[in-house]
Amino acid sequence: ELVISSAIALLHRTVFANAEVRKGKWYQVKGRQLSECTFGIVGCGYIGKDIVKMLQPFNCKVLAHDILQFDEFYSQNNVTSVSLVELLKSSDVVTLHLPLDKSTKNIINKERLNLFKSDAVLINLARGGLVDEAALKQSLIENKLAGAALDVFEVEPPIDFSLSEMDNVLITPHIGGSTEEAILAMGMAAIDGLDNAKKPLLFK
Repeated sequence: ELVISSAIALLHRTVFANAEVRKGKWYQVKGRQLSECTFGIVGCGYIGKDIVKMLQPFNCKVLAHDILQFDEFYSQNNVTSVSLVELLKSSDVVTLHLPLDKSTKNIINKERLNLFKSDAVLINLARGGLVDEAALKQSLIENKLAGAALDVFEVEPPIDFSLSEMDNVLITPHIGGSTEEAILAMGMAAIDGLDNAKKPLLFK
């Protein structure tokens, strides 16, 4: 839900519009609709698949890139599997859903940020360290990217708060899983794990 709401907020330029109103200005700020956009999902595991399903009413063209191939799911949900380069070049919205390891560290770096369309937006609510934050800041300053939403940083709280001062950036303090429903579900999953735990097999 936070991914979808972030995408809508960035495309509709609500951060900028809110900043203008706070300055006492009142005029029409033109944005874009999520409907019928090209939505790129980098990492189509459990969360990526949930986003695909939530996007159905918006009639988006959905692209996915993953090291695993989910042919049946892609076919059933009208998702096109593409290379990372093609996804970044084609998408209006790019959202990351990856673990952080050696292979994904700064997966969105300066070179890959240069592949984005200038009116595209980037969402990272997954893991800090997936995005080169300095390169992202420069891309936003140079208008090579229309906006970004970040719920995670490589260092939390971030050392450099200047991104939070930009009127095309939406920043939240790592709240992706901080809903009453999600916290309850995690607690119940932990209890279930304890109730149904099995002794591991011992090999001689």
